[in-house]
Amino acid sequence: MSNENKNTERKDNFPTGRKGGRGPGNMAFKEKPKDMGKSMKRLLKYVFNFKALFFSLSAVVIIYTLANLYANLLIKDVVASLGSFNSDTMTFVKDPDADLFLTSIITLGVVYLVYIIANYLSNIIGAHLSTSVVKRLRNELFGKIVKLPIAYTDTHPHGDIMSRVINDVDNISNAISSSIVSLVSGLLTLLGCIGIMLYYSPLLTAVASSILILSLLVTRLLSKYMTPLFKKQQRILGGLNSQAEEMVTGCKTVIAYNRQEQAIKEFAEESNVLTKIGIKAQIIGGSMGPVMNFVSNVGYFLVCLCGAIFIINGLGGTLLGEPLTIAIVVMFLTTTKQFTRPITEIAQIYSALVSAVAGGERVFKILDEEEESFEGKQEFDAKNIKGIIDFQHISFGYLPDKPVLKDFNVDVRSGHKIALVGATGSGKTTIVNLLLRFYDINSGKITIDGIDIMDISKRDLRDSISIVLQDPVLFGESVEENIRYGRQDATDEEIDEALEFANCSQFVNRLPEGKKTILSEGASNISQGQRQLLTIARAVLANPKILILDEATSSVDTRTEKKIQDAMVKLMANRTSIIIAHRLSTIQDADLIIVLDDGKVIEMGNHEELLEQKGVYNRLYQTQFQGLEI
Repeated sequence: MSNENKNTERKDNFPTGRKGGRGPGNMAFKEKPKDMGKSMKRLLKYVFNFKALFFSLSAVVIIYTLANLYANLLIKDVVASLGSFNSDTMTFVKDPDADLFLTSIITLGVVYLVYIIANYLSNIIGAHLSTSVVKRLRNELFGKIVKLPIAYTDTHPHGDIMSRVINDVDNISNAISSSIVSLVSGLLTLLGCIGIMLYYSPLLTAVASSILILSLLVTRLLSKYMTPLFKKQQRILGGLNSQAEEMVTGCKTVIAYNRQEQAIKEFAEESNVLTKIGIKAQIIGGSMGPVMNFVSNVGYFLVCLCGAIFIINGLGGTLLGEPLTIAIVVMFLTTTKQFTRPITEIAQIYSALVSAVAGGERVFKILDEEEESFEGKQEFDAKNIKGIIDFQHISFGYLPDKPVLKDFNVDVRSGHKIALVGATGSGKTTIVNLLLRFYDINSGKITIDGIDIMDISKRDLRDSISIVLQDPVLFGESVEENIRYGRQDATDEEIDEALEFANCSQFVNRLPEGKKTILSEGASNISQGQRQLLTIARAVLANPKILILDEATSSVDTRTEKKIQDAMVKLMANRTSIIIAHRLSTIQDADLIIVLDDGKVIEMGNHEELLEQKGVYNRLYQTQFQGLEI
C-alpha cells in the first residue's frame, strides 16, 4: 500500500490546530503534573542498558577520585616534612625530613598523572555512553512515532513532535555526558572526604559539615524556582518549532498574500516569550554555581579560622588522640574544597538535569502512547480478494458531539468504479479514513468480501488498498526507491513496467541519472504532473485489489492531465475503485456516483440517472459545464 496516506486530505469537519497539528484537543502546551523522580529513574534505565560502558566509566571515575583523595594525604606529608620553625628563637622545633619530602613529592606526581589519565578516559567513555543512550532513545522514539495511529499526528503539532525528537533528546544527551561523571565522582568524593576528615578531626569536620547543610538549603531554594521555568521553556520551544515549520511549509502562501511582516511579527512575539523565559531560567540556573562557590569559600574561611583557634587551644585532635597540626589543617583546607565541590558541581549541572528530565518527560509521553494494533481475528489474503465493499449504517465523528457521517450505507461491487461527490466537509475523505482504518467507526460495520474490517489485520487490510492523493508525496530518495515504496521486493523489471504503465518512462529517462536520480525535498526538481505520475506508478507496483483516488488533475496543464487520466484509467481496470471527485468530467463513466451532504447520502446513481433526478448533482453539473447559477 502506498504510504501517501500519511498526508491525507484535511479531515471533514475536523478542527485545525494552530501550530501544524490538526484536530481536536491540540493540547501540546497544556501544563500537566510531572514526576521528576519517575522520569529520572526511566532515564537511568537507559543508561544501565549499557552496563559495560557504565561500569568502565565508574571504574575510571573511582580511580581518579581515589587518586584525588590520596593526594590530600600526600599534601599533608609534604607540609609535615618541612618541619616546624620558631620565628622567635630562629630555630627548628622539628627538623625538615628530606626523605619524606622527596618521597611525597614523587608519589604526588605519580598520583596526579594517574588522575589525569583516568579523567581523560572518563571523558572518552562518558561520550560513548551518552551517544549510545541517546541513539537508542531516539531510535525508540522514531520507531514509536511511525507506529502511532494517524489520529495522534492529526491532533498534535508536527513541530512539537519534531522538537521532542531533536531538542529534548539533545538535552538528555548533554545531561548524560556532563552529569554521570560528576554524580559518581561527587558521591565518592563526598564519602571519602567525610571519612578522612572524621579521622583527622571530628571537631573540624563538624565545622565543615555546617557548610554542607547551608549548601543543601540554597540548592533547594533555587531549584524551587528553576524547575517550572525550564519545563515552560521546553513547551514554548516546541511551539516555536511548530510555528517555524508552518511558515516554511506555507511560504508560498505567505509571500503570495504579502504576509511576510505579519509572519515575522508573530514569530518574533513567540520568540520574545521564549527569550524572556530562557533568560529567567538561565539567570537562576547560572546563579547556582556562583552562589555555591560563595558558600564554599565561606566554609574555607571557617576551617582556617577554627583550625587556628583549635591549634592554639589544643582542641580538635584526631580519633587516635593525636594533636591537631598545621599540616592537618592544610590538608583539611584542600579536603574541604573537595568536600563542597560535589555539591557545587551538582548545582552547576542542575539546570541541565532539570532540562533533561523535562525533555525526558515529553519524550516518555510519546513512548507511553498506545501503538496502533495490527492484530486481526480472521485470515485475509490481500492479493486474492474480490474487492466487494459494504458500508452498513456507518456513523462517525472526530469529536463526540460533531458527527461527520450519519447512517452511511453503500454496497460496492467487485471491479466497480465508485465516485464520492459533495461539498468540502461533507464526509468524502472520512469514508476513506474509515476504510483504511486510520480511524475506527463509532457505529455500523464495513466489510470487504463479507469480512468485517475490524477483524482484519491492519497490515493485510492496507496491503489490499492503494491510495493516490491529489497532493503527491515523494521522498528525498531516488525515483526507483520512491516507486519501490509500493512493494519492497519488486524487481528492476517490475519497476520499469510500472513506470511504463503510468506513462512515466519518457520523462524519467530524460532525468540526469534516469530512475537512479535523487529527488530533492518535496520532489521540487520535477513538475507537479510528473510527481503525480510517479505516485500512480507506485500504486501500479503495489498492484492493489482496491484503489482510492483523490482526483489528481486539478493543478496540471491539459496535456499532463490527459496523461494522468490515461494512466488512472489503466490503473482502475479490473479493480474496485473509489474516487473522491472534484471535476465531474472525470467520473461520468463511474458505475455509481454518491452525492454527500452533511454526512448523509442525498443522491445515488450513475451519471445519467442523477441528471434525470434534477437534484444536487444536476445543479453541480450545470454549474461546472454550462456556467449556470445554482
